[in-house]
Amino acid sequence: MQARADGVLTFLVNDYGRPFASAAAFGNKFADWCRAAGLQSVLCDDGRVRNYRAHGLRKSALRSLAHAGATGVELMAVSGHSSLDQVQVYINEVEQERAADAAMTKRANVPETKTATSSD
Repeated sequence: MQARADGVLTFLVNDYGRPFASAAAFGNKFADWCRAAGLQSVLCDDGRVRNYRAHGLRKSALRSLAHAGATGVELMAVSGHSSLDQVQVYINEVEQERAADAAMTKRANVPETKTATSSD
């Protein structure tokens, strides 16, 4: 951990012990750490293969918290987002999943009906 002159603490530092120069620099180092840990690439919904990235970890954490019932304000406190609109995306995704699951459960609980056939 390193403190800047303005008192801001840096918990993750680069190979030189300094804060990362940019979000992209941190993202690249994060991908290096994932490869070094032996994590495999992910096949995404769009069919593309991607390496783990820090943003994906953040998104996964927020979705997990939303599934657990965390509020928008609670998600903001964890993620550092500055507006509810930004975290509402994750809440909406989870609510859509829940609604789809509920609808499919309702359908699964309805007995199958035979369709009438005619000899016309």
